[in-house]
Amino acid sequence: MVNMFNQLKIKGMTIINSIYKGKRYAILLTTILTFYAPVLFAQHIADSALVEVANGQQPEWRRTSAISSIRGEDLMKTTSASLGNSLQGQLPGLTLLQQSGEPGYDFSIANLYLRGRTSYASGQKMLVYVDGFEAPIESLSTAEIESVTLLKDASALALYGMRGANGVLLVTTKKGCVSAPQVSIRLQTGIQQPLGVPDPINAYDYTTLYNQARVNDGLPRLYTPEELNAYQNNTDPYFYPNVNWKKAILNNTAPLSMADLSFKGGGDVVQYYVMMNLLQNIGFYKDTDKKRRENSNAYYASFNFRSNLNIQISKHLSTGLNFSGSVGNRSIPGGSSSANGLLGAIWRTAPNAFPVYNPDGSYGGNAAFTNPVGNIVSRGLYKENSRTFQLIFMPKYDLEKLTKGLSVSAGIAYNNYMADSSIKNQNYARYSLSKGAGGEVLYTPYGADSPLESDEGFRTDWSRLNFKAQLDYDRVFKQHQLTASIFFLSDLYQKYGSRDDIKYLNYAGRVTYSYNQKYIGEFAASYTGCDDYAPGKRYGFFPAFSAGWILSKENFMKNINWVEYLKLRASIGLVGNNQNENGRYLFDQTYSSNGSYFLGTGSSSTGGFRADMIANPDISWEKERVFNIGLDAVLLKGLSVEFDYFHKERYDILSQPYSTIPGFVGASYGDILPYMNVGKVKNQGFEGTIRYESSLKNNFNYYVETSAWYAKNEIVDMAEEVKLYDYQYRKGRSVNTPFVLVADGLYQESDFDSNGSLKSHLPVPQFGEVNPGDIKYIDKNGDGVVDSNDSYPVGYSNIPEWNYALKIGFEWKGIDVEALFHGVANRDIYLSGPLAYSFTDNGSASKLALDSWTPENPNASYPRLSTRTFENNYRISTYWKRNGNYFRMKNIRIGYTFPQSIARAIKLSRLYVYANASNLFTVSHLDGLADPESSSLITYPLTRSYNLGIKIDF
Repeated sequence: MVNMFNQLKIKGMTIINSIYKGKRYAILLTTILTFYAPVLFAQHIADSALVEVANGQQPEWRRTSAISSIRGEDLMKTTSASLGNSLQGQLPGLTLLQQSGEPGYDFSIANLYLRGRTSYASGQKMLVYVDGFEAPIESLSTAEIESVTLLKDASALALYGMRGANGVLLVTTKKGCVSAPQVSIRLQTGIQQPLGVPDPINAYDYTTLYNQARVNDGLPRLYTPEELNAYQNNTDPYFYPNVNWKKAILNNTAPLSMADLSFKGGGDVVQYYVMMNLLQNIGFYKDTDKKRRENSNAYYASFNFRSNLNIQISKHLSTGLNFSGSVGNRSIPGGSSSANGLLGAIWRTAPNAFPVYNPDGSYGGNAAFTNPVGNIVSRGLYKENSRTFQLIFMPKYDLEKLTKGLSVSAGIAYNNYMADSSIKNQNYARYSLSKGAGGEVLYTPYGADSPLESDEGFRTDWSRLNFKAQLDYDRVFKQHQLTASIFFLSDLYQKYGSRDDIKYLNYAGRVTYSYNQKYIGEFAASYTGCDDYAPGKRYGFFPAFSAGWILSKENFMKNINWVEYLKLRASIGLVGNNQNENGRYLFDQTYSSNGSYFLGTGSSSTGGFRADMIANPDISWEKERVFNIGLDAVLLKGLSVEFDYFHKERYDILSQPYSTIPGFVGASYGDILPYMNVGKVKNQGFEGTIRYESSLKNNFNYYVETSAWYAKNEIVDMAEEVKLYDYQYRKGRSVNTPFVLVADGLYQESDFDSNGSLKSHLPVPQFGEVNPGDIKYIDKNGDGVVDSNDSYPVGYSNIPEWNYALKIGFEWKGIDVEALFHGVANRDIYLSGPLAYSFTDNGSASKLALDSWTPENPNASYPRLSTRTFENNYRISTYWKRNGNYFRMKNIRIGYTFPQSIARAIKLSRLYVYANASNLFTVSHLDGLADPESSSLITYPLTRSYNLGIKIDF
């Protein structure tokens, strides 16, 4: 291990001077971009290198649990407006799929998964702790973050008891230090572009395809050759419009800006860190500042503030006082909290339906569709204002007078979130055009103009009050080191205006013993209770054992020069999950007053009460047994390896036990079966990271890091209702495996008799009449018909089994470059809606339809077109399945640190400028149809961004 570790100040630069295995190394630290020399791994395992764990910190060498972590400085290099989204590809074991890029609505904690999914039930959200207490991650900015740590195995999660099974993110914010005042300013501005938004089909192609659809239906063509020519040549944009609704609605770019100001420093008594951050994110909608007094573009602005104080009151008494909060203002056009309807209109509205504006400037429209531009500019506005507040008080008293290494601490945290919304609605007139007998233009109105009216939306107000008391002991006895912690936590969550108060009590502790900094053993456990369960059944015990062995300290390893450091880790334990979106207090029987019953032979009935969901007094939480084995190594003076294998078994998952309660009991009907702890899912996989760092001549420092993580789950039991066929059971399949019809190409004319009937040897589909060119499905059960019983488990779910990432970077003479690439594999998506379907509800056509089936094109990639209801073709099947894998360049950053002589000449301690970009390119199997991550055309698109920034330190 490190025998000596100190710091030297040389010409304003910090040098760490360390001796490791008899060798001396010096490492230059810069606050702009830290490129560690190969030997800095010696520091990584030094006594003073601490990692975040549950309710405290540990030296890295003593860690026996599985964690992944990232520094806040690295998160600030991303361009994401959301802290949560900046974690994508950064923490092995964490899967994140971003589903929307809407300002202020682009991240959801529900989209985070620890090592894939290990339960099919609802309620799988990851916990987030900020400075030791639960708090929402959505309100944090990257500017205030010191580090983010992902806890992954039972040893790391046992202290969270029945709440830890879905994983925990530990967010540590920046703190003050003993130094002269340090002032830092960062300004960044740039532009965004929408991702995965193709141009919709044009009017000529649409009308040509519509004619073909009518021919397929046995109807005459609707559009004449002269009309088709008018659409193609755009000779009359009012009566033969060719509207690209994407260009009419969306700008190609939108601005994104952020700024932060921080103060840091202090003396021996008080150290402080104060930060303020501003963010402004504006949407892509066009013309939202016209024709109205209030801009109706999508918009999000936030102000974050933080004040962290560390106070040494006396020699033995210290305290921490953290005060933070945020203010957010969000708005979108259309008078609804969702942008889906606005963007869906781009592809649902036919390009020739009507012009955007008529010759007199009024909105175009017809009886079937409103005007997509009018819906954005003149329909209304939704506004949402949110406020968060967190106060943490953490006194600590050193009890070394009683015995060395003993201390007691406490913590009180109050967290509050308030949000309210308002809706401003109005209607607008739109007109369809026609020509009179004399050729004059006639206007037919639909709807009428109305004034803007305000209405109240929703109000959310919740608070969380925590109290924690902790006793810590850390003592070294020659070659023996003993560390122990016990703590008590009270957690009260209150949602005002409802009866959703939740109270948790947690008694927990951890004991770690090490011998000669070589052999480490740890036991952690918690006894956690929640009032969701019946009295006498509200508490559970969650133990975990772990061990570590630093082989590189063994005598038989000393002559192996290519091994700098080698540690083996193993853990096993029990954690739980009590999240349940099926309702609370399921042990308590409830009744409702609906229903009636008859007495005697008369026809009159009497009202009464009926049982709702049947109560289960024995209901409990999900349990999860977790086994983990890991390896940490530093090899070949610059090569580091970290590897973890895990096996998890989640059991007592809540299900309605259709297979265990006979139907004749009666509860199987009416969906009132009680929930019972009968389900089980197993999950296994691994995470691996390899990193190489080195220095060349002329102080050229570089690194390459590659990571991959894999998780494969299987449902062992879920008490399913009895199925007709074995292949219909989800047991033995992965969670969220799609059950779909399996397509067998398209029907051809040879599949039909001369009278138009299917030939007798072919199964008969039950989804309406079929014709040549329609999708043909496999009769899985062989009963001669194709129906829902032929749906079969196929492929992968939307949540990938594989994640992989590549990070590369170098630094030379003040120039630094870093890039992050991320990809996923073993993932399927299914096209639907405007991505795939054509002419539904008189709507537009998918661009896929340009290669639709006709007798002259029997090998087409798209089925027969029709203007009629298409139950057979437009249903989920393997015909619409696509490979959802993708590889994306997530971020790249290029920066330059000006020489100290220039910075000092203008009274600065450091001057840094940079340019960064996100999502520069994506490789996928969707061929430009949509972005593969969101895989939707109706949600607000993900974004590509380009930014310029400057960071100034005083």
